[in-house]
Amino acid sequence: VLVTSSVTHADFSNNLFTSMHRFEKYKVSPLQTLRFCDVSNNLIEKDATDLLENLPPNIEQFSASNNKIHGELPALLNNLPKLSQFHMSSNALSGSLPVFADSILSLQELDLS
Repeated sequence: VLVTSSVTHADFSNNLFTSMHRFEKYKVSPLQTLRFCDVSNNLIEKDATDLLENLPPNIEQFSASNNKIHGELPALLNNLPKLSQFHMSSNALSGSLPVFADSILSLQELDLS
């Protein structure tokens, strides 16, 4: 998936995508414009930590439900202070839940079912 670094909303749901490698540029972009990202209902098979470490710090809504994401949710979610909606249901997550620190006070929706 290749999009410009000025995109604020990206909906890639309901496709057959297998990775999110291109999102690394949003994390290091001086603009850090991406606020909403939906990659639900794809074929992304990746460790949760590897996937989530490249989310831009200004992300507000992230959905990756119905993929093949596995492993533990990383503590680095605490580095996303504007995250208000986080959906990763119907994956293969395991381990323990991270401690959601005070830095995620904006979190309103959490779906890991």
